[in-house]
Amino acid sequence: MKKNLGFSSFEFYFVISVIGLIMIFGIQRYYKLAEETQQLSFEVLAQNFSASVYSHHARWLLAQQSSNITSQLIIENNIVQFSRQGWPIAVVTEGSSVKPNEIASCLSLWNNFLQNPPAISAGDNSSEVRKYHLATTREGKCRFEFLTPDAGTFFFEYSPESGQVKTQIRPIAKNS
Repeated sequence: MKKNLGFSSFEFYFVISVIGLIMIFGIQRYYKLAEETQQLSFEVLAQNFSASVYSHHARWLLAQQSSNITSQLIIENNIVQFSRQGWPIAVVTEGSSVKPNEIASCLSLWNNFLQNPPAISAGDNSSEVRKYHLATTREGKCRFEFLTPDAGTFFFEYSPESGQVKTQIRPIAKNS
């Protein structure tokens, strides 16, 4: 008696269909996880920025206790300018100054307060809009945005006058 060791065409198509369905659900789940990871990454950036702001404010407070009131300090080989209340306004180079509430001052904070900061586009008429975008608000706040095509815009704002870092991030939806 001869044994048939191959698959019938029905079995073959059935197995291929099941594999296809598994792949469809797997790819959908992968994209959802990738989106959630990007949102979480931006939340971490916002928390790191906030921690750096408060760290610099603490250094300013310590400097005020040991000397007269100063509007700038040299911290880690950077000249950091402070508001009257001691909140970081900008990081400048020797001999230059940056006005508060300008794109350049916000950009200097982004580049110096975050370790290996992601590339960011700046201003309203930027020729290249990246995943991260920087703008200033009418109230003089630095607004750091994370632009996503599907989920909209997430942002955090930093007010150099009050030191407040406010985040606007959509909560990550739980999967059912």
